[in-house]
Amino acid sequence: MKTIKQRISYAVMGLMAMGFTACTQNEDMAPTLKGQEINATFSVGGMQTRVNTLGDGNNWENEDLISVLQIFGDETTRTGEYKYVEENGLYHWEPIVRLRWEKVGRCELIAWYPSDMTNFPIYNLHTDQSDETQLKAADLINGCWYDVPKDYVDIPMKHRMSLVTIVYHVGTADYPDKDISEPQVYSKNNSVRFFRAPDHGQLVMGTPSGNPDWVKACKHDGDMFSAIVIPGSYKTGEIFVKFKIGDQNFHAKMKSNTEFQEGHRYTYKLDVGKDKVELTRISIDNMTGWTNEDELK
Repeated sequence: MKTIKQRISYAVMGLMAMGFTACTQNEDMAPTLKGQEINATFSVGGMQTRVNTLGDGNNWENEDLISVLQIFGDETTRTGEYKYVEENGLYHWEPIVRLRWEKVGRCELIAWYPSDMTNFPIYNLHTDQSDETQLKAADLINGCWYDVPKDYVDIPMKHRMSLVTIVYHVGTADYPDKDISEPQVYSKNNSVRFFRAPDHGQLVMGTPSGNPDWVKACKHDGDMFSAIVIPGSYKTGEIFVKFKIGDQNFHAKMKSNTEFQEGHRYTYKLDVGKDKVELTRISIDNMTGWTNEDELK
C-alpha cells in the first residue's frame, strides 16, 4: 500500500503536470499578430484628422501619402505607404503598399511625410517653395512608435522644420499700385539628419549641415508670404528677407539674435516705405500643429 506521504506526493505532481499542460495550451492558443496587416493612423498635434501647412497645421488633407518603415529583428526592415482618404466627411488611412507585422516581439515604426523622400532620414531643404504645393512638399513631418504588435497603432508625428510667415504692408504713397514680388527667406543650412533615440520611441534631429541658402517663398492671402527653413540661429543685423518692388531690390534684417526651433511657426510684420524697411514680430493665435512662437524679436 502506498503511504499517505506517497499519495500526497503523487497528487502534487499530478497538479503540477495539469498546470503545465494548461499553460502550454494557453500559449499555443494565445493570439499572434505576426503576418497580420498593420492598421495605422497618424496624428499631429493630438489630431488624427495632410497637414494644412498654412492653417493650424494639424489636419491631414485628402490623398496625403505617408511612408512607414518597420524595423525588426536584426535591423531588417520593410517599408509601406498609407494614403489619407476622405469621403462624405469620413476618413480612413488606406494602405497603398501593405505592411505586415514581421515578429511577435517589439517592433519600431518610423513614419514620414512627404512620403517621396528618397533618402530618409536625411532631409534636404526644398529651396523653391514659390507656390502652396511646393511649400507643403517642404514641410517635413515625422514620428516614431516602438512596442509589441497591436491590432491598431497611432503614430504621433510632428513638424520638424521652422515655418516663417511674413505679413507685409507696402506704403501706397511711396509705391502706388505696386506689390512685393520674388520674396525670399534665408535658411542657415540646407540639410539635416535624424537619428533613432537609443531608448527608441522617438526621432532626434542632428546638427544641421550643408550651406546656407535662400528659399523662394510662397505668396498667399493677399499680403503674406511664407517659407519653411531648417532650424538655426540668426544674428542681429543679418539679412533675413529679400524681395522686389518693381525693379528695385530690398532686404530686411534681424533686429536681435534669434534662435529658430523645430516645429515652431514664426510670424513677422514687414513695413516697406521709401525711407525704411522694418521687420517686427506680431502675435498670433496658438496653433495646435505648429508651435506658435510669441517671443520673436
